[in-house]
Amino acid sequence: MAISPQDVYARNLLSHHGYPLRTPEPNIELPDSYRREGLKIGDIGVVVPEEGSFDVFFNITLPREHPLHAADGVPDSFTQIELRREDYRIAPEAECPGRVISPSTVECAVNCVDPFYVDGAARRLTDHQFSLLHNEGAMLILPQGAERHRLAKDLLLLDAILQNAVDWYRFAREKLYRDISNDALYLITGFHKAHSWSLASFKNTRASSAQCKIVQLRRAGSMISDDCTWETTHPLEWRIGPRHLAELPNQSVFIVGFKIAVNKELLYMQRVTVKAGHSKRALATTLVGFGSSLANLLPWAASKVIYAPEAATQYEEDNEPTLERDPSEGQPEGGVKVERVPQLSQARLSFSY
Repeated sequence: MAISPQDVYARNLLSHHGYPLRTPEPNIELPDSYRREGLKIGDIGVVVPEEGSFDVFFNITLPREHPLHAADGVPDSFTQIELRREDYRIAPEAECPGRVISPSTVECAVNCVDPFYVDGAARRLTDHQFSLLHNEGAMLILPQGAERHRLAKDLLLLDAILQNAVDWYRFAREKLYRDISNDALYLITGFHKAHSWSLASFKNTRASSAQCKIVQLRRAGSMISDDCTWETTHPLEWRIGPRHLAELPNQSVFIVGFKIAVNKELLYMQRVTVKAGHSKRALATTLVGFGSSLANLLPWAASKVIYAPEAATQYEEDNEPTLERDPSEGQPEGGVKVERVPQLSQARLSFSY
């Protein structure tokens, strides 16, 4: 199986910043109001492996009537989760201008030329010299730096994930006609966004060095353009963007969030709700790396959603679905699994339901 440039790029730049996207620009087919800011916290979709872009299906924090949802709608079980300003953590200058992010397999030396003026505009040349020390690596340059956004209370989204994950997969397959695997969905809880970027990756190249020159043009203190060129003795997989600078940083160079997997069998079963016989403490202990005291914080601890064959359900007079047999009997083990992305330490969230 061929290894894509995104595979190489992500493998070498995965870090505490998040999961790196080789195509960080927003999809031009999305509504203008959405593209202006780019990806949002609460977006649910998949990473397109060949491109390294994020394919947005819908957003769980936006209303059903939002322009993002106009074309294809939202899942039938959709319920908006409203967040407050206090629920976010934003660092406007998380990465300083000129920041270079690369693994230990790449060394970088930066040379800056004093600004020179042409027609009243200041031009500044930055020359990046990369030494390629291994047969694989990647580089990301952020000429104007980047800002970091995080959802502080991301555990608030766990209930929605566990209750609706199977419906989200069905929506993606049956309404959006996306041929995705049962472990492909992401829910974004944070990102790094930049105005501009220049990136490259390499694998099995005989080149020992690479060079990236960036010319920034400013007028009256405002950035007008970033012009980049890559030079190497052998080809690199490189990209530069965007073509036109946006008013707001909308280029998502890194994302963080939850990766959601479901048992394949659940995609062909009917969704039913039953009263759980499990205590809050028993359910909470399935949160790896978190104490059972979380049971007092999680609303799903008192009841649970399960999936069962349609023939196995019956409806009482109050229309509350129940099962004719023990809910645990014959149920696929680990129906829904949620993990943080990226996972960089043992203290991670890994929940199986």
